[in-house]
Amino acid sequence: MVDIERVVTLDELMDRVPEHLVRDAESRLESDSHESLTTASQIDMSKEPSKAQRIRSYLESHPNARNKDVVSDLEKYSVTAADVANVKSNMKKSEGASPRKRAEVVSPAISLDGGPSLNLKHLEAAVDFVKLVGSVQAAQHLLIIVDRVKGA
Repeated sequence: MVDIERVVTLDELMDRVPEHLVRDAESRLESDSHESLTTASQIDMSKEPSKAQRIRSYLESHPNARNKDVVSDLEKYSVTAADVANVKSNMKKSEGASPRKRAEVVSPAISLDGGPSLNLKHLEAAVDFVKLVGSVQAAQHLLIIVDRVKGA
């Protein structure tokens, strides 16, 4: 049997999460993504550049180069016309998409039952909170305690 008074909606759960936990989770997410980018760039620096990196470098120094020119100049690296076309296509895609549009697509705000708007960062922070305390049930118990303390 379910105790109806103890059922908590996602909006109620989000309202009860202490703001400092949300901020801590968001800062951890940002620092983790920054560290992984740094580690990836360090790994790339120790290796030979990939075909794509060579093609991008060549195109940056020769912006009007034809695919044929790139292939002939980079033939010792087994670069094909298809490789050049793929890199050019990916470069155009990354230039055309604005960061604002990407953020809206990745993190749309949602509202459940007319409550406050939530986005992906809120949900990730909630997941981090649940991981921190060990389970959803433990998180709910802590939130109930926090709610009682705030109400007192």
